[in-house]
Amino acid sequence: MNDIITERAGSILSVQLNRPAKKNAMTSNMYVTLADLFNDAARDASIRAVLWHGAGDSFCAGNDLEDFLKNPPGPGESPQARLMNALINFDKPLVAAVHGAAIGGGTTMLTHCDFVYAGESARFQLPFINLGLVRNLDRPVPFRR
Repeated sequence: MNDIITERAGSILSVQLNRPAKKNAMTSNMYVTLADLFNDAARDASIRAVLWHGAGDSFCAGNDLEDFLKNPPGPGESPQARLMNALINFDKPLVAAVHGAAIGGGTTMLTHCDFVYAGESARFQLPFINLGLVRNLDRPVPFRR
C-alpha cells in the first residue's frame, strides 16, 4: 500500500496521506515524497490547485515517532525541511480538508495552506506546549539532552 496516493481530476491534484492505521503519521520517506509532489506540481502548468487530505479518521498525527527515532535529522537538509521549503515555495492554491486529528506537525503543515477546511470532527493539537518544548524567543534557552 502506498503511504501517499495522488489522483488527477482535470487541473486539480488530490494528495492523500494513506496510513490510516497510524493516523497518517509522517515518515521520513513521506516528507520527501510530499516535497517532490509539491515541487513537481508547482512546475506543472496543467495543475492549477492541490487538495490535501488524509485517509481514515485523521488528517495527520505528526511524526511517526518510531521512524523518527530510526531516522533522526542529521547534517544537511532534513526531510521535514525539504517539505517546508516545498510548501513555502508552492505558488498555487493549496487546500487542505481536515477531519479527525491534526497533531503536532499535522497542524504545523496546515499553516502553509491557502485554505484549510475543518470538518466537525477536526481536532488540532500542538503537544510541544504540554511537553514543555516551547521557548521564549526574547530569552533563548540552551538545548540540553
